[in-house]
Amino acid sequence: MMFTSDQSLENAVLNAPIGICILDAPALIAEIVNDKFLEVAGRPYESIHGHFYWDAFPEARAYYETALAGVITSKQPFNANEVELTLIRHGRAENIFVTFVYSPILNAEGEVCKIAIWVLENTAQVTARQKVEQANLELLASETRLRTEQKKLKSFFMEAPAGICILNGPELVFELINPLYQQLFPGRDLLSKPLLKAVPEVEGSAIWDILQGVLKSGQTYTGNELLIPLALTDDGAVMDRYFDFIYQARRNEKDEVDGVLVFVMEVTKKVMADKNLKSTADTLKLAMDTANMGTWHAYLQDNTMTLSERSRLIHGIPDGTHPTLIEASEMIPEDDRKRVLDEIFNAVKAHTQFDIQYRIYPMDSGKPKWLRSTGMGYYDSHGEAVSILGTIFDITEQKEDELRKNDFIGMVSHELKTPLTTLTAIVQMAGIKLKSSPDKFLSGAMDSAIVQVKKMSKMISGFLNISRLESGKILIEKEEFEIDGLIEEIIHETALTTKDHVIHFDTCGTVLINADREKIGSVISNLLSNGIKYSPKSKLIDISCRVENTMVIVSVKDYGMGVKRTDFKKLFDRYYRVESTTTQHISGFGIGLYLSAEIIRRHDGEIWIESEYGQGSTFYFSLPLNPA
Repeated sequence: MMFTSDQSLENAVLNAPIGICILDAPALIAEIVNDKFLEVAGRPYESIHGHFYWDAFPEARAYYETALAGVITSKQPFNANEVELTLIRHGRAENIFVTFVYSPILNAEGEVCKIAIWVLENTAQVTARQKVEQANLELLASETRLRTEQKKLKSFFMEAPAGICILNGPELVFELINPLYQQLFPGRDLLSKPLLKAVPEVEGSAIWDILQGVLKSGQTYTGNELLIPLALTDDGAVMDRYFDFIYQARRNEKDEVDGVLVFVMEVTKKVMADKNLKSTADTLKLAMDTANMGTWHAYLQDNTMTLSERSRLIHGIPDGTHPTLIEASEMIPEDDRKRVLDEIFNAVKAHTQFDIQYRIYPMDSGKPKWLRSTGMGYYDSHGEAVSILGTIFDITEQKEDELRKNDFIGMVSHELKTPLTTLTAIVQMAGIKLKSSPDKFLSGAMDSAIVQVKKMSKMISGFLNISRLESGKILIEKEEFEIDGLIEEIIHETALTTKDHVIHFDTCGTVLINADREKIGSVISNLLSNGIKYSPKSKLIDISCRVENTMVIVSVKDYGMGVKRTDFKKLFDRYYRVESTTTQHISGFGIGLYLSAEIIRRHDGEIWIESEYGQGSTFYFSLPLNPA
């Protein structure tokens, strides 16, 4: 657009039949504003003329500033047709519809020197058209709803997930039957027949009386799991069948009852399953009672707990007393209570099962008992724990037998230790004297005897330590020593007992720890011995130590049989041995790893395994470094 002079431009703008505002480009200062533009803007002349355009219309800036700037750079107009704007007009916000154009005005050099903003308000026209359109939409929607409701009503009967029929008149003639209702009587012709002719076995039954009552009273009747002897087919045998149903009176235009609407669902399978479930539950309860097993269920949201009768008896909880899980845990001795609760809640948090043993002082002041509890958490759809379900076994007698056994093992081990010490000294002395003997057989035999005596001594020490551990009398006598020196010492001792394996040690240098040197040595010796025993075909054992943060980590790696992942969890249990055709001829009592794990834990360390079945195993343990 071009004008011959500024005066001609101003005259054209001021006399235009639509709103026009002329902006200087690129400063975007309003130079000319006509009355029609002011009518649309709804604000005084002085608030627009001479001002930066977007200062005059800040509410529209975020939407159209980019478009206006694009007109200057592209020299092309920008059009907006019937757009909705919120403008501050006459001091208040108004939603209006406008059609406007940002049109560039070029000078003689073809550059944009001004921008003409043409604006026409369409609010009345758009609003009127929208009302007409809305009315048409509502009419169309109403017609669509009517057709939809008609379809729904038809499909409701024919596609409902329950059997539906309409019985008409005093004879209760089948007026309408949906497919699921017909499936209740396969092969029977029901439609348009009176009920007693279509299903004659109904006569004299409770159903007939109920239907007559609905016809007379107009009251709805609901039946749940009602036994109704019915046949499937016309010539079939009458069987006991169970139904859930609703009989609802149908009324005509005079509000008189003229029929019955029937909703029915056969629940025979459910009723029979419930009976079987009850029988199974009774059998399970009998088995639990026979096994003297109790159950408990703690609900985390309201902090309540239910206990079976056997659980109450085990804990000595009086009738009428309903302890929470935390209150029930107060029967556990204080020095063991935190361990038990931590094991339960840690297992729930990890979505795993717990299996713990602990001692209690029953609520009725009875004698102390040993219990074993197993269980797991139950979770909502978000994975949050909502309850804990557990079982309880009274293992007092078993535990006392174990303690008596441990006492016996400890006593026998202690009694054997003294003569074995004497025998060791005699064999060692004899070995020294026979070193210079010309009889090489005697010298070699004595060396073998020394090795076997040492094995026997280690085994007896292990049994003795387990006995002490179980009775809580094992002592950890800590001292400061270098871990790498101890490892080299154990490697040297182990090498004397094996001729087929090479032990490679990757040292960590001088690392001081404060621990029981003898017991840590027994752990290393046990891991090395296991590595040799379970890798008969491989000749290499790797042992290493390294420092990580405040811990020293020792590992023993073999290249033998390996351990299945399913055995990892039980590997450090007392007397547990991996049973397979490849291990059945390997000697052992299953106490070495158990004792090693307890020793490491009592040093505030950890012990674990990494293994691939058939490729070997690596055992690790960690110990705290000696603080500087």
